[in-house]
Amino acid sequence: MKKLKKYCLAFLGFILLFLVATFIFHRISLEKEQASLTPTGKTVLVNGHKINVYVEGDGPETIVFLSGAGIASPILDFKNLLDPLSKKFKVVVVERAGYGFNEDSDQSRDVMTVLSETRQALSQANISGPFIILSHSMASLESLAWQEKYPDEVKALVGLDWALPASYEDLKDNQALLTVAYWSSKIGLLRYFPESFYIKNPTLTETERQQYKLLAYKQLMSQAMLHESRLARENAKKVPSSINPKIPALLLVSNGEGTTFSQSEWQRYAERFASDQSNVQVVYMDAPHDLYHYQSDAIVSRIKEFLENN
Repeated sequence: MKKLKKYCLAFLGFILLFLVATFIFHRISLEKEQASLTPTGKTVLVNGHKINVYVEGDGPETIVFLSGAGIASPILDFKNLLDPLSKKFKVVVVERAGYGFNEDSDQSRDVMTVLSETRQALSQANISGPFIILSHSMASLESLAWQEKYPDEVKALVGLDWALPASYEDLKDNQALLTVAYWSSKIGLLRYFPESFYIKNPTLTETERQQYKLLAYKQLMSQAMLHESRLARENAKKVPSSINPKIPALLLVSNGEGTTFSQSEWQRYAERFASDQSNVQVVYMDAPHDLYHYQSDAIVSRIKEFLENN
């Protein structure tokens, strides 16, 4: 028993030393890597922190991209949709606080606060609506709040596998996992994970992958990401479960892989959401939750067709 206790103490000491060494290396590396980050977009000041707004294309209609939760670089993550759509539309990515090239924030991540910051960022970047809002996963909540509160600013909605309000009612509590992810990131353990863990876009160049990697080390998981994830269930209660009948919507729905739900459960949320809304079109796709990384060509075609008809 004495030997076992000795071995256990030695092992715990080794783990502690490893974590301390990793943390020190991580902090030093972040300082060095900052010089290698090359921001793309325009920086505006909103609520005391910097927000990055990226614009590509000069089409007559503007598509605003809103990323799902926990995306280190929304600009690079959406790149395989941005490039083809920018040939016909003006495409804009508003990176939330704690995402991409932005500063972190410990301010409230209430959905109305987030929406206010997005609208202020667009205004300060001199980008006017009405907008086509294209959003993924948790950004459904901001999109639904936007079309309810400011319907004149929203021309159409495109949902990339939206996490609909009803799904949050059944979502299992994962507060402990979020806390572990947060502290693991702060210590720097992400540096030991393969790139495939956080870089999903297969079309990125080696230079872009390197930028994404540095942003992941810096931003996953930021305070803002942690706070918004913890507030997701409460935010889902604050937004409507329907879309203004004057606003056309296209929902592209995955097979549920990458969510905590089965395919039938996940797709049923979309089916119920759209059941009595004639302005909401639902398309089911055999692809995981981040479906735009698997079927980008098909998605771009669907979006163009939808917008041409609406």
